[in-house]
Amino acid sequence: MPWYHGWNVVAAGLIFQAISFGIGIYCFTFYVSPWAEEFGVGRGEIMVIFFILTAAMGLMAPLAGRAMDRLPIRLLVIAGALSLAVALLLAARASALWQLMLIYGTLIVGGTSLSGPLAAQTLTARWFNRRRGLALGISTVGTSMGGLILPPVVTALQASMGWRDANDVLALIVVLAVIPLAWFTIRNVPTAEEAAVEATSDSGGPITHTRADENRVWRVAEVFREPMFWLMVTAFALFGLINGGLQQNLAPYGQDQGFDAQATAWAISVMALLMAIWKVVIGALTDRIEVRWIFVFSASVLLSAMWWMSRSISYVEFALICAMLGIATAAHLPLLAAIVSRRFGVASFGLVMGLIGPFTALSAAGPWIAGKIRDTSGSYDGALMVFAVLLVPALMAMLVLRLKPRSSG
Repeated sequence: MPWYHGWNVVAAGLIFQAISFGIGIYCFTFYVSPWAEEFGVGRGEIMVIFFILTAAMGLMAPLAGRAMDRLPIRLLVIAGALSLAVALLLAARASALWQLMLIYGTLIVGGTSLSGPLAAQTLTARWFNRRRGLALGISTVGTSMGGLILPPVVTALQASMGWRDANDVLALIVVLAVIPLAWFTIRNVPTAEEAAVEATSDSGGPITHTRADENRVWRVAEVFREPMFWLMVTAFALFGLINGGLQQNLAPYGQDQGFDAQATAWAISVMALLMAIWKVVIGALTDRIEVRWIFVFSASVLLSAMWWMSRSISYVEFALICAMLGIATAAHLPLLAAIVSRRFGVASFGLVMGLIGPFTALSAAGPWIAGKIRDTSGSYDGALMVFAVLLVPALMAMLVLRLKPRSSG
């Protein structure tokens, strides 16, 4: 059986996602203290930059999604890499905080939007039919890879040469790692011969996701009139808000429990590792199991973790809670991508994922809600109660959602 080039495309997506999100998102926290010290501001003012970044990514998502459906994704990924590299070079020469806000609100947003998960998932949905769920699950691991690999690299560079020179090195890494890879690996769609290889890659004959509307080109107004779109928005926006609120407050929650920073970091690393592994498992399961029940399982794990967090816990229990959060959170991207591809097809995959982006960006409110309640009450118990309540409409929306079964041929 000849090697299927689609797996090369998935691998390329893993790498450019890891780099763009690893530098732009996961490593942001390591710039907070250096910037606060250099520009003489508080950490809260630095966090405004991250809020601007998150909000701008949500606003740009529909535009990026439409571009993915209409333009060569190879060129879009290269443009994103160049945008990220230029942003790093300019940030290294910033003399005021407002300049960093401008850079992160424009060029960093361009880099993460064009060479991030949206590009990788759109490519994967086009290149895979028979094993689309598995491939999408593997593809979503790219962001987790960035969270595992890039922080040690960035902190080592900052420690040895300072954050400004480190940015110059990171810009070079982006250009050398992403641009050649994208140019020589990425193609928008497989050839007919390549598609035939993927369709018959397992025993038992071809099984396909194809339906009459698989290649339908949806208009924005049509998407907004589709009830399933709003069910997805409700389920995944609330699910993301809860997950984000819990994850971003794990370190201070661990501190409240009396655990030192290093011990907390190890437990959070366990969460990231399990999240990466479980994304692949969930992706494979979407090819075989009704996606609603996968979401219900993940929500149940999440609710159990929140109940456990409301009690006095030991460090071992804290580590287990982190592991549970990793398993629960892993469901978000693979399930969302699988549902979009099954209902809206691949021709408008980028558009629909992009239109969901502004709503899922509301997850940025989760950390603020939890932190605000903690500051006011002295405990996270109130936040856990709020999140448990918000999980109910998310579950209801998912249970109402219906997908047409895959056809076989």
